Amino acid sequence: MLINNIQYFSLHDGPGIRTTVFVQGCNLRCAWCHNPETCSMRASISYDQAKCINCNACMEVCPVGAQKSIDGKHVFHPEKCIVCRKCLDACCTNALAEVGFEIEQDELVARLLRDKRWYDLSGGGVTFSGGEPLLFAFEISLLCETLKKNNVHSAIDTALNVPWENIDCCINYADLFLVDLKIFDPSVHQKYTGVSNVLIKTNLQRLAQTAQVYIRIPVVGGVNDTTQNMRETAEFIVSLGHNVLMTELLAYHDFGVAKARKCGIEQQRFQVPTSEQLDEYVQLFNELGLNACLG
Repeated sequence: MLINNIQYFSLHDGPGIRTTVFVQGCNLRCAWCHNPETCSMRASISYDQAKCINCNACMEVCPVGAQKSIDGKHVFHPEKCIVCRKCLDACCTNALAEVGFEIEQDELVARLLRDKRWYDLSGGGVTFSGGEPLLFAFEISLLCETLKKNNVHSAIDTALNVPWENIDCCINYADLFLVDLKIFDPSVHQKYTGVSNVLIKTNLQRLAQTAQVYIRIPVVGGVNDTTQNMRETAEFIVSLGHNVLMTELLAYHDFGVAKARKCGIEQQRFQVPTSEQLDEYVQLFNELGLNACLG
């Protein structure tokens, strides 16, 4: 299992003060993805043009010609890169950066337990995000089991687009599941994420029978920001029962566009929903008896 990032003192991925571990690898391709650097299943190199001073040091050490100079301007060809990491050592401005790294489980656990006193004081813990952590269900289940033995709350941030067995092996160890419910209509979901949501909804129905769940809905202008989609989504969440503790509506932002460009991906920009829209949808969810808020 590759790790993309470890974010300390996070306040947005579950209750209390948390450490969020972003795994590397996802099996969805959401058109608006806020963490596009976590999508690839393999380690890679990103390139930040704003930091590059065109010194050509990376070109001199690259063995496959992934780093080029065209008309005096640096051009990175990620499709040629073999991730030998020689360019990272040569780059003096950190314009080139490693995406995805390996870490021993014992070392990762040690890092996660460093802030246990803050977890205890705030009712926080550790969240595994991504990417899609349940693609690595065995490793995640072991980590959650270890955290539970140390009385640390654990949460898994997931789209549930995995076989049920991947979810089932984590249920007894994870304390909370943060489930992304993006679009209700299966064909529209397929258009914007690359997969249908039939498996996702089936898994969520099974999960909500036994586990505590937060639902998280990205509100993306021109994609899912319609009253019909929100009402259908809200009614579906109501049907899941009392184990859904909270529903968070998350307004789209375009931070992913720049991050995607560093990875050689051109990402579409979408409309940011208005505050009036968001307030309307939160009211709709609450009127149906849900505990909804803006995230």
